[in-house]
Amino acid sequence: MENKPIMLAQANALTQARYDFNPIEKRCLYQIIREVRRLFIDSNTGQRDLFNNMRVKLTPDLLAECSDKSNIAKVYESLKRLRKRDVEIDNEDVWMNTGYVTMVKHDKRANIYEVEVSSEIMPYLVALAENFTSYDLTVAISLKSAYSQRFYEYCCQFKNRTNKTFFFSVDDLKKMMMLEDKKGYDNSSNFKTKVLDVAQKELKEAYDNGQSDLYFDYQVKDKQGRKILSWFFFIHTKDEEQKTDYKTVGECIRQIHNILTTFFPRDSKYIKRVIAAVNLRPDIAMELTEKMQKKVNDYSRKEIAPIIRYVLREDYNII
Repeated sequence: MENKPIMLAQANALTQARYDFNPIEKRCLYQIIREVRRLFIDSNTGQRDLFNNMRVKLTPDLLAECSDKSNIAKVYESLKRLRKRDVEIDNEDVWMNTGYVTMVKHDKRANIYEVEVSSEIMPYLVALAENFTSYDLTVAISLKSAYSQRFYEYCCQFKNRTNKTFFFSVDDLKKMMMLEDKKGYDNSSNFKTKVLDVAQKELKEAYDNGQSDLYFDYQVKDKQGRKILSWFFFIHTKDEEQKTDYKTVGECIRQIHNILTTFFPRDSKYIKRVIAAVNLRPDIAMELTEKMQKKVNDYSRKEIAPIIRYVLREDYNII
């Protein structure tokens, strides 16, 4: 019998907040969020519209899940550091700089750690009627890179979109991860290698090993000369894989290619971009083929190219 996933949730504003936690610190936070949810949500204690600082208790067993036994001292040090770590939320509704944790205490006799969660953070963990991110604790806590942890949360935020895509500017990604002034992340190639490739590789390996429910691929969205300004991200899930017939996908891609070469005979670069995008997202191949074929059947020849370009851009973020 499979273990039931332990699902955590947080406001999207917190998913896209600006902070810099190392992997062990983030795992400690996952355990804190788990306990907040268990006490405040699942057991229905407290008034959800009146938030105070909330204390949760963490057992040595829970903390041991944040690292292997040889690094347990690092877990305790990470727990202490969380009190000094900033979280910054900046969106159209509010700007706020705060911390997750206001106090950490160790009851040596009982061997229990007690953590006080800030009242400013509590609404972002429990008042979640809409605009929230739900993710699997087992997956999140197993990831070794801080960048994999962040991208797992980003993917979970957007995975229920019809086209399973999202995009961020490079500047926004650097801001959220506090990498603007960090040496070695300044140019596009370094950022891709040190952040995007690391996160994509770990999540894909976890997915292939049955340890993650999703992974992502990505491609350039906007450039200015050689400088990359933004990236598209394409989410792949188990549900998508089960629905996809890859023999059919191959046939659809060939049909898409034939339509494109017919109506964009002088734009081979555009054709390559479209085919590359569909190869990254095979779940859209059949639907896209049907849409393109319908446009071919319904419109005059001179109207078809601009209409197809519009559909690809607006419905699938393919430009």
